[in-house]
Amino acid sequence: MELIIHQRDDISLVALEGRLDAGGVEELEQRFSEAVTERGLPAVVDMSGITFMSSLGIGFLFSNTKRLKKAGAKLVLLNPQGMVDAVLKTSKMDKVMPLVYGLEEAVGMVGGDPTIGVAPAPEATAHAAEPEPEPATEPAAAADDILKLTIKNDMSELERLYAAVNEFLTRHKVPYRSGYAVNLAIEELAVNVIRYAYVDDDEHTIDFGLGIIDGQIILEIRDAGRPFDPREAPEHDPDADDLDVGGLGLILVLDMVDALNYRREDEKNHVQVCIQLRADEDGELWNTANDRTRAGSER
Repeated sequence: MELIIHQRDDISLVALEGRLDAGGVEELEQRFSEAVTERGLPAVVDMSGITFMSSLGIGFLFSNTKRLKKAGAKLVLLNPQGMVDAVLKTSKMDKVMPLVYGLEEAVGMVGGDPTIGVAPAPEATAHAAEPEPEPATEPAAAADDILKLTIKNDMSELERLYAAVNEFLTRHKVPYRSGYAVNLAIEELAVNVIRYAYVDDDEHTIDFGLGIIDGQIILEIRDAGRPFDPREAPEHDPDADDLDVGGLGLILVLDMVDALNYRREDEKNHVQVCIQLRADEDGELWNTANDRTRAGSER
């Protein structure tokens, strides 16, 4: 996850690049606070380099918006792209974090001087590129169109899970929107299980199955945690002081997937998600988004 700071005295102007998901938020929190929130100035956050965003990413931006609001400053989001733009609008977070698609307009909206040029800081706050993560587990012997793997109930396992899943999606030339939907469903459902499913601190396992069958992607998740039907998502109020990220995440998943089924069997939660493979109008594939993410992390 990369944070690029533009030097200005009247506002905070930063650009984000990469995945704003559970791992991205953890990596970004302190640096973003130092560069933006702690300054107490109006802020413009360039979102054009964000290739994926989950409810945790939305909650991160929302919490910083609230902190700036208390300081009498405003935050706007500049030029979100593709499904990131759609997710922000679906969640209705554009009501509290305005979406703007031109730099001069964004700077003027927060009270800055749009005639002042911007230049990146001498040293960007990017982290050095890290090696590609190993898959969560070695995929089980199965047909080429099916991937099976298991992770532990630890947030650090998500990166390795995404590595295996996105290699599978890339290999099968999955359309961009369908790949985004798979990533969103995994992020929201897996984080819910890791954080809330178990009443003890013991190590548990979560089983994932991913397949492409008859023109649709089938995602299955099994865990032995407390019974929970993700279809029963709580109401989401974008005007509330506290954002229920878990509830928002499930709402986003239900909006994006074609079907979500749940059953409790053998003392396990069984969740099945179905996503139709629909070609995007511009023909963009999910691996294109992944390539942009890797390129951003290497600068």
